[in-house]
Amino acid sequence: MFNELEILLVEDDADTRANLTAILKLDGYRVWTASSIAEVRNGGLRNNIALVILDRRLPDGDADQVLPELKSLLPDAEFIVVTGFGDLENSIAALKFGVVDYMLKPVDPGAIRHAVARIAHQKRIETELCREQRFANDVLTTAEAIVLVLDLEGHIIRFNPYFTRITGWNLDDIRNQDWFTTCIPEKDRGWVREVFVRTAHDHGSSGVLNTILTSGGRQRQVRWSSSTVKGDDGKVNSILAIGVDVTDLMIAEQAAKQSQRLAAIGETVAGLAHESRNALHRIQTSVEILQLDIPPDSELRVEVDCIGRAAVELHNALEEVRQYAAPIQLHIESTRLPEVWRRVWRYLSSSRQGRDVDLIEMQCDCDCPVDIDVLKIEQLFRNLFENALAACSDPVRIHLHCRFDGPDWVLFDLQDNGPGLTPEQRERMFEPFYTTKTRGTGLGLSIAKRIVEAHSGEIHVADPRGHGARFIVRLRRHPAMNSGAHAMEVACDATL
Repeated sequence: MFNELEILLVEDDADTRANLTAILKLDGYRVWTASSIAEVRNGGLRNNIALVILDRRLPDGDADQVLPELKSLLPDAEFIVVTGFGDLENSIAALKFGVVDYMLKPVDPGAIRHAVARIAHQKRIETELCREQRFANDVLTTAEAIVLVLDLEGHIIRFNPYFTRITGWNLDDIRNQDWFTTCIPEKDRGWVREVFVRTAHDHGSSGVLNTILTSGGRQRQVRWSSSTVKGDDGKVNSILAIGVDVTDLMIAEQAAKQSQRLAAIGETVAGLAHESRNALHRIQTSVEILQLDIPPDSELRVEVDCIGRAAVELHNALEEVRQYAAPIQLHIESTRLPEVWRRVWRYLSSSRQGRDVDLIEMQCDCDCPVDIDVLKIEQLFRNLFENALAACSDPVRIHLHCRFDGPDWVLFDLQDNGPGLTPEQRERMFEPFYTTKTRGTGLGLSIAKRIVEAHSGEIHVADPRGHGARFIVRLRRHPAMNSGAHAMEVACDATL
């Protein structure tokens, strides 16, 4: 029995009031009584009253007159009207006001007990439903997991606030849109849709990992467990998917594996460098002595020069691998970015000698101090410039634009007129030791990526404007400020 039910009994006849009160209290209900509407108003109404038993005729008003007022004051309460003069017209009027029962005096104890028990049962069900609804809403609102509902065509029906928080998508903006074309990368749509279809037929799936797109075009990795939802007719009408964002976990795992690989590479390279340094030094010394004794225009001098260049290339390769494997220690200082890239461009004058190359600086507004490791950012620019020069055929035109994007970030845009990148290059260009060059270790852009990340930024390939390749690099203007995400944009061709 739902003994928590609280009842307001409004009855001017003392005997009837006493009898009804005794019957209701016998069943365990809490009963509050009043003999008039004025007494109800003056005594105040309890918000948790669930049932009002109201005499139709009271000294200061009829039920028809006071019902609207009482219903507005107690919107969640049910009403039973009792009267000694029953007629069809008054019964219909009471029912129009939402009265759940209409009883004649003298009230039959069994009838009133049955009516109140029915209302108590209804209130108990409503309370349980409200509790479950609050629990479900709390779960949807606070759970650190994605809750997604799709119809059988793959259209978005609903998702929870956590999905909005990690992706930026608002439900009102993409409701009823196709989930796969909106939130799944194009290369994954085929197999993800196949999993969706199997889920609908097999009534569930778990452990499925796939990429989703944020509203800004970024990618998140989500592991899903899905099940079917049935309607009142017992037929499946939607798919409920619970997803856990494992992006940060995967990044941490990759970082741990990368650290292990780097440690192994570092130990190997340290040994190689130690064993090779003296040998390379002897080779270079011998080459310099031979160059003094052999005329510059002789065929033998050409071979000696080749030996010298090979020794330098081997030294540079060992040094590049060592830099990649070694931990990055930043020495932050305040400088102006234009000074950095212009100095790097001057360093590369020998690479441009005899070529038709122009670096075209557009109007920029970033000639203000930024906090960076100057030598590391020089290396970043050097790698990007060298890749652009290697990829482009003459005439080479590199357009460079750098500006602030808000108070805390720098946007750097470098566009050349090269052939651009193939899909494979775009996918793998930051992988260590991946290269399409006939020479080189394939570590230049991997090192550039580590430099950017050490500055609390990120770098990735973006769609080019016209010809060429484009990089998006996010760097803080003042790394210690920790003021959120930005973008510094770089576009250039890269021969890997």
